Amino acid sequence: MTHDSAALRPEPASGKILLLANPRGFCAGVQRAIAAVEDALSLHGAPVYVRRHIVHNQRVVDRLKALGAIFVSELAEVPPGAVTILSAHGVPQSVLREGRERGLRTLDTTCPLVARVHAHVLDQYHAGRHVLLIGHQGHPEIIGTLGQVPPGAISVVGSPADVDGLRLADNIAVAYAVQTTFAVHEAATIIAAIKERFRDVSVPRATDICYATSNRQEAIEGLAARAGHVIVVGDPLSSNARRLVDVSLAAGCRDAQLVPDPESLDGSRLAGVDVVALTAAASAPGEAVDAVVDRLRALGYMPEEVAGRIEAASFKPVSMTPIEEISLDARSDAVRRDVERCLERVLVSASASAPPRLCEAMRYAVLGGGKRLRALLTVLVAEMLGAEYRHAIWIAAAIECLHAQSLVHDDLPCMDDDDFRRGKPSLHRAYDEATAVLAGDALLALAFEMLADERAHPDPAVRVRLVAALARTIGKDGLALGQMMDLYPEADAPVAEIERCEQLKTGNLLGFCVEGATLIAGCEGPDRDRLLRFSEKLGLAFQIRDDILDRVGSAAAMGKRVGKDRAAGRRTAIEILGLDGARRRSASLAQSCLEDLEQFGARAARLREITGFAISRTN
Repeated sequence: MTHDSAALRPEPASGKILLLANPRGFCAGVQRAIAAVEDALSLHGAPVYVRRHIVHNQRVVDRLKALGAIFVSELAEVPPGAVTILSAHGVPQSVLREGRERGLRTLDTTCPLVARVHAHVLDQYHAGRHVLLIGHQGHPEIIGTLGQVPPGAISVVGSPADVDGLRLADNIAVAYAVQTTFAVHEAATIIAAIKERFRDVSVPRATDICYATSNRQEAIEGLAARAGHVIVVGDPLSSNARRLVDVSLAAGCRDAQLVPDPESLDGSRLAGVDVVALTAAASAPGEAVDAVVDRLRALGYMPEEVAGRIEAASFKPVSMTPIEEISLDARSDAVRRDVERCLERVLVSASASAPPRLCEAMRYAVLGGGKRLRALLTVLVAEMLGAEYRHAIWIAAAIECLHAQSLVHDDLPCMDDDDFRRGKPSLHRAYDEATAVLAGDALLALAFEMLADERAHPDPAVRVRLVAALARTIGKDGLALGQMMDLYPEADAPVAEIERCEQLKTGNLLGFCVEGATLIAGCEGPDRDRLLRFSEKLGLAFQIRDDILDRVGSAAAMGKRVGKDRAAGRRTAIEILGLDGARRRSASLAQSCLEDLEQFGARAARLREITGFAISRTN
């Protein structure tokens, strides 16, 4: 807030000055979070529930309470179906999972800068690095970041001594991330200690400390040495407010106090002080700052604005569509992004020891586009069953490696002899047949390696079951058998035999998506059986739709040659049932899928959408 010096000027004889640091007060992330609560109340009506403090400022919380917001400590206090807002500090994945399980309508106001830290931490975890999180143990942001990966994958360090005391080998690969509200200079000393101790340190692409934190610290640091006293307007719960006090004292100011309101200001500490500097935490509302300035004016201090950095940052408003109600397309985009980030990290790690040409071919195959339907199916089933998102993404990435391998081998001249895949030259055309075979083999091995890794699941017994299930999926009784039946069909094979072939060569992999999700979720018994039946029918319906599109689709839409089955004289469901009969069979399978999902009620809404997509897709 800019104050008119003329309007606020006390008697000239006082000679006392109040230096107003710039920038100060609300940042774009805090404004975004508060606006989300206000917008939710306006759109959905009161009450709207907020888990813990939306921001660390009691004045803001009290104002939102008056508008109809109800603040709770845990989601267990929220009635099912209620609109629930998660704080700007970010939350562990377990909180999002609990929201789904309780049937809440969740709005996530996590600051985009905090979300960037979460993404960085998850990337480094997927890359196999141990993460050192610089911050204050117990702070909500730290708790949220810790909850993005399994216990033990992150060590929190708040000082160089903490770095020295870590029980980690000096030669392990590490990465670091920083709490966004941490003091800039303190973070620098800890980063130096990390680099001094560890040989292999991955550095974030950009500073994790948010621009608002660093700008406010920089501004008051420049004024603190000139002032006899510093006043920080902010809530005692606010980490960035407390850091502003620390920075002021470290910069040479003799005294500094943190005040949430004018009534808290200790005027006795200003005795004999002619120059006071004032700043405000990023979570301090403008009216609180104005009230404190007015109190200081009454004490004879003349406000004087001090130029500083201009903050032009703005963030996209929080979507008022609850996480649980986001469209399937948007959900698919999010899963695709997370899976491809995971694959990027895994392939970067693999490239450290593999020949460049092989790594490039693997990347070409697995990161060359695609719907990522199998990844989406894996994640949606896992989420419905309450599994950890990070485990689901890891398994989904492994499945995409296997799927890419199957396509690479399927396109070879000795198999389907396809020159294009997803609108690009097939791998054997972009490179050569030998490279394609080897890249496919490497991707298959990588899929098994990923499933055997603790990032798939912490329980070794679960990982063994995952590996065994994948071996069955692709082996002599699975995908390999289906491909053999497809290449060397029996003359006049009945439709049941053709459907068995299609189930094995396509449906089996979709079945593993569901089976893998049930394994990491610990789902057994009748529910598991229902889901496996669902996946078998979904896989067959998906393949029949593929056969239909091969007959009536376009190469432009499909990204590959069409009409190849007919040209090769292959017997598909269409050859026996006819086009209309194949459509009816696909619809019948889809209806049976929906019946298998009835037991899961509203939790299976996304799976019902995927079923509809499988029989109506155009590519």
